[in-house]
Amino acid sequence: MCGFAGELRLAGLEGDENERRDVLRAMGRQLARRGPDDEQFHDDGYLSLVFRRLSVIDVEGGRQPLWNEERNLLVTVNGEIYNHADIRSRLRDRHRFASQSDAEAAVHLFEERGEAMLDELNGMFALLVWDTRRRRLLLARDRLGIKPLFYARVGDRLLFASELKALLAHPDCPREFDWRDVEGSDSMSCSNPTYIRGVEGLPGGHCLVMGEGECAEPRCWWRIEEHFPGPGDVARRSSDWIDTYGELLHDSVHRHLMSDVPVGLFLSGGIDSTLLAALAADGGRDLHCFTVVEDSTLDAGDVEQAERAARHLGFAYHPVRYDPAGLLDRLDFNLGAFEYLVWALERPAFNLEWLFKHELHRYVRTRVPELKVVLLGQGADEFAGGYSQSMGREEQTWRMYLQRLRPLHRDLRRMDAGIPTWMGQALDDRYPPPADEAPSEFHRQMAFRTAFLQRYNLWHEDRTSSAQGIEARVPFLDHRLVELLAAVPGEQHAELFFDKAIIREQLARAAPFYPRDKLKVRFFETGRGRSIPDLRRNIVRRVYPDFREKYLCGDKTVFSAERLDLHFRHITGNPQATDQDVRDLLQSMAIAMFMRMCASLPETGPPPGLNPPSPLQAWSG
Repeated sequence: MCGFAGELRLAGLEGDENERRDVLRAMGRQLARRGPDDEQFHDDGYLSLVFRRLSVIDVEGGRQPLWNEERNLLVTVNGEIYNHADIRSRLRDRHRFASQSDAEAAVHLFEERGEAMLDELNGMFALLVWDTRRRRLLLARDRLGIKPLFYARVGDRLLFASELKALLAHPDCPREFDWRDVEGSDSMSCSNPTYIRGVEGLPGGHCLVMGEGECAEPRCWWRIEEHFPGPGDVARRSSDWIDTYGELLHDSVHRHLMSDVPVGLFLSGGIDSTLLAALAADGGRDLHCFTVVEDSTLDAGDVEQAERAARHLGFAYHPVRYDPAGLLDRLDFNLGAFEYLVWALERPAFNLEWLFKHELHRYVRTRVPELKVVLLGQGADEFAGGYSQSMGREEQTWRMYLQRLRPLHRDLRRMDAGIPTWMGQALDDRYPPPADEAPSEFHRQMAFRTAFLQRYNLWHEDRTSSAQGIEARVPFLDHRLVELLAAVPGEQHAELFFDKAIIREQLARAAPFYPRDKLKVRFFETGRGRSIPDLRRNIVRRVYPDFREKYLCGDKTVFSAERLDLHFRHITGNPQATDQDVRDLLQSMAIAMFMRMCASLPETGPPPGLNPPSPLQAWSG
């Protein structure tokens, strides 16, 4: 994992090189956490670029940007190209390699294949290729949008960066808050909202070219819909799908273990992370396993299962105690910590999951400082039938799961079209869905979840890990696995996907010690089920008074202090105040912080809160 940022002007950059270098340094400072090990610059009068590196592959020789032999093609890559060794072996006879870096394989493959090289890359990446002879820039993002990339067109210039805050550090970046992104926060029509008018997130599976006569418009190079089953597909037995998935998953895990530094795994005790651990052990790789310990995971036996798996497989085991009641005191959570999360996550919103994930990464960084890579189970639920058991009713059938998905999916489509839910319900009464809609409903859900992953899960996993200089990897989102699951015909979904049957079958083969019928457990849902709402309310109590003094005094605030004060008194003094009331106030506070960040970023660095070392403690049982 790394980060890059810069500026392109085909007619030639303005100002002298020293001025441009100062701008690059400011942009690079915002990327220092995701690239703490090295900083490099490039400026040829047309393209100016800063690259911040987290050294994972070829620690000594993999410094970027990298060039081809003739030094007319430059490449930078944020992320990892997992099949770089295969590419290197195919190209070795025709090219000279100066390093073992995975990024160098990309520049030589581009020499031979141009933009078509994207189809051959297996990995998570946001990459840049600059052709100095043709003055032509390519920006591209991996299929599922695992690694981020932002850009803004400012006159005849293109600004770009791996993170929004790095883009905002450029003095000419647009910074007007876009309320439309907040109002459309339930819509999936945009998988990469930036909340800034004039700044765009390049979607996953898209690339952008700027050159002579090419005006930097995104182009789609991968869509999951292209892999849905067609009328000419050859029928396959369910056992064939299971076997093929197992072979690909085994290969994916081994590719994701590629690293010249220590690797960790978030081992929850659930089926996904346990399966990853078992497959990693099969390859002989040492892992550090980290488990969140709190009342609900203890009561459900997840902690016991996680420890059992780690000990059985011979991995180092690091359980960390999360106590919701004392968490805020232990973290010394204050206004600075809230501001830090808005800065790190780059969203005008607040979510406790982001805080929990960030603190887990901070604990990893403190416990094993040399560890820079962590494997996550993200993506198994989204494409292999996760949540189908919990969403099913008493009969727990696949058909009932699809029936519950159908109105949800229609409501989501209407949100994108601007149709109110109540109007859609009235339309449903007159125009019911066709009777044969259910068999392909899960395919439509796959397409929706591809966008959802980019907008939520992958985005916050990237930000919370990179804020601590850790690269998060997601073996279940190898594009070969996603494409295979997308190709399964609807009539086989119940057998393969209900309760993640295809995943559970892999677990039975790789980890026979694990109970196959283990159910998913929610974090922090103990006692009255109020742990999460109470924690949110306590954050408001701790932070709002200081927030009011800093953000609601003066004439530049967009919120009425009187109205927010009334809201605060309602939350803290009225037992009938709802959790949604608390969420609304937290979002208002986050919006004010985000707007201030956008306005002041060129002059400011990271807020001081939530830096290493972690105050969390190991759990001793």
